Amino acid sequence: MTENTVQPPPNQDIQSLCYLETMFAEHGFDDGFRDGERSGELEGRIVGCEKAFELGEEIGFYAGCVEGWMFFLDKYPDKISSKTMKQLQGLKKLVDEFPDYNDHEVDLIALRDKMKNKLKIVSSLLGVQQRYLITETPKMTY
Repeated sequence: MTENTVQPPPNQDIQSLCYLETMFAEHGFDDGFRDGERSGELEGRIVGCEKAFELGEEIGFYAGCVEGWMFFLDKYPDKISSKTMKQLQGLKKLVDEFPDYNDHEVDLIALRDKMKNKLKIVSSLLGVQQRYLITETPKMTY
């Protein structure tokens, strides 16, 4: 009687079969890493667009405040003090100098913070309560 034992193929040794599990783990890691990079890049772009939109909304709010107050100043120049006018011009300068393109050398958040602080000063000098409030978008109801 002949014994039926399973023999590895002649061109493979036992050590290469033991390495098989490690090889599959490495291939799985490489595939997962590649797929994660692709989906992460897309997700990063989406988040970047959302944050840029929020920043643009806030800067647009500051620009609208400046435009409204400048319109008021043109109609009633005697109602605003020179100190207030100086601060308002400073805010207008910050809004005008805000880049409208993606400049990696400019700290956009720091510029926004300067505008926010300048808005507080101008609002205080004018005696109004003006500040940017982030509101949640309304949900549709039926």
